[in-house]
Amino acid sequence: MSPEATSAAQRAYEEIKQRVLDGRLPVRTRIDVEVLARDLGVSSMPVRQALSLLTWERLVRPGKHSAYEVALWSEIELAHLYEWRGALLALTMPVAASGPEIKRIARTQVYAPAVHEVMRLIEAGANSELRRAAINADERLWTARQVETEILGDVEAEFATLVEALADRSRRASTLMKAYTRRRIQHAGALRARVILKAIPNNGGHG
Repeated sequence: MSPEATSAAQRAYEEIKQRVLDGRLPVRTRIDVEVLARDLGVSSMPVRQALSLLTWERLVRPGKHSAYEVALWSEIELAHLYEWRGALLALTMPVAASGPEIKRIARTQVYAPAVHEVMRLIEAGANSELRRAAINADERLWTARQVETEILGDVEAEFATLVEALADRSRRASTLMKAYTRRRIQHAGALRARVILKAIPNNGGHG
């Protein structure tokens, strides 16, 4: 593959992924390769390459008639994904990240971005396989985290309490982490339903 083709595929990958994560391409949205290629100003080949990688990352999936669609987990898949994310976090304990910094982020930033940023700092010293798995899990959970407040209530305070325990290496950290994960597993169905509801106005195709 030429450097130009690689660059086009990388740009397509980054743009499509950003659209998925920021909601411009909501869950279950049909992605027509040719339409998207025209929108991005590239040929269909780099778009197909980008979508193949995003399929491997489980952010999109093959649809009908050679199209793709933005992935939506089943209730059990979402529950398993939260469980997997909790297991990955447990592998980073005890936390080596700057306690004051992760506490500040948890207290002052909007919930979903705060979770993402705190996790990156907590896992910065972990091995590369764990970091890649954690980033992928967080990206796949991004849409669910956007609606956690609507279903679970004051998730900001809950997360700040967990981060404080992790930062202080408190003996409560493991218990709080399990409770944080278990609560989301128990509400996976409601979280999924709310994500679908928020995506309805945009379903039926993109572009």
